[in-house]
Amino acid sequence: MPIVTHVRKESSSDGSHKHIAAVKTTAGVTYTRAEVVASLDRGEDWQTKAASGHSAKIEKIKFCPGSGCLVTPYIRTNRDKYADDNLDNLPSF
Repeated sequence: MPIVTHVRKESSSDGSHKHIAAVKTTAGVTYTRAEVVASLDRGEDWQTKAASGHSAKIEKIKFCPGSGCLVTPYIRTNRDKYADDNLDNLPSF
């Protein structure tokens, strides 16, 4: 199972928010958001791991959660009681 520790973000087309463009795993491999989605569609599991050791499952969602944003497909973490393991809170690379 790939374990994501870092994210790369890009500005949305209207500049109102940022999108997750790519992720980096503990193995040092970079995957685009589309590659992660394709892997999830094949039934493979992905998760995050924060510096604290907390982890969360990554899941596919239809659209970016930004208000009125139609970027698709998108990924997010299954929110739990720890904020530091959410994709949006992982360090950038």
